[in-house]
Amino acid sequence: MEKNKIALVTYSLSAGGLERVVANSTFLFEKMGYEVHLYVLESKIDYPFTGKLHTFNIDNLSVFSKIKAYRSIRNSLKNNQFQLIIDHRYRLNGWTEFMWQKFIYNKETVLNYVHSSNIYNYLFKSIKFNEFLFKNRPFICVSKGIEQLVVKDFPLLKTTTIYNFVDVKLPKTPLNVSEKYILAIARMDFENVKQIDVLLECYAKSILPKNDIRLIILGDGIRLEEMKILANKLNIADFVDFKGFQPNTENYYKNAFFTILTSKYEGLPTVLVESLTMNTPVISFDCETGPNEIIIDRFNGLLIENQNQTKMINGMNELVGNEELYQSLKQNAQNSVEQFQLKAICNQWEQYLNDKL
Repeated sequence: MEKNKIALVTYSLSAGGLERVVANSTFLFEKMGYEVHLYVLESKIDYPFTGKLHTFNIDNLSVFSKIKAYRSIRNSLKNNQFQLIIDHRYRLNGWTEFMWQKFIYNKETVLNYVHSSNIYNYLFKSIKFNEFLFKNRPFICVSKGIEQLVVKDFPLLKTTTIYNFVDVKLPKTPLNVSEKYILAIARMDFENVKQIDVLLECYAKSILPKNDIRLIILGDGIRLEEMKILANKLNIADFVDFKGFQPNTENYYKNAFFTILTSKYEGLPTVLVESLTMNTPVISFDCETGPNEIIIDRFNGLLIENQNQTKMINGMNELVGNEELYQSLKQNAQNSVEQFQLKAICNQWEQYLNDKL
């Protein structure tokens, strides 16, 4: 008996949270019994995945070659007769999106994703244009907060929240770090969404450096050198380790004192879930969206008033100085994120697809 086929469409699988989510989801749908096909528009692969890979490297093509590539994608999607196509792309250009929805996908069954509370990276400001493009094509939102934002601005669109699943495994080899440290994982992009500069400033003003608690930052990006310069300027360079992109983060989570998030906005910050899964407490700004769907304040972590740096510094200090609170957070961590585990998310998807397809 042939398996039902499912296609996942994304820009890349390179060094980012969204990219890791897409790679992980190939294992989820394989576990559900689907034959998984992965359509990647850039030939950048950093994360493990399963299924058949189709790459196109569209960014480096001429206009004529792009048209040929888009036609090739359309023909491949049509010929494979997928039961479902799940589109993880961000959508910034109306004409390009018109081509995707009306030419490439045409009459296929498509689910569109919204991965960020910055919903206009995935939707257009015109209500009528969205309704025209996405008629009968529902949106999957990765947090309830995102779904509320979409419904508020576009009440006629069909939406559902399904969390990203997290699958972290106990590390096989120990991490060669003897000092106590806190952990941040972030791509330091042009938009500065993760605000590593804010993290460095809070860390510099906290009691952590004086207590020999280091800061390890995993991730790269165009602002990496700028952040290194800032660490020097703040006189904390000797306490901050920029480790670059690391595809395997389990050891870093497991050995961290706590994991910290200082973002402007999020979608569903899986770094918090991954950390809690490894029994490591977390501290985060209560930014849009996601942290308040993961962190139960003073139960599994600290949820800090959004962008209040003084309260963030106080929270960091409290985690160091209040051993009773810290141990309580650590004890509660793992069990607090069961709803994000593979089995729970598989059940959500099965129920959704049985109802909709």
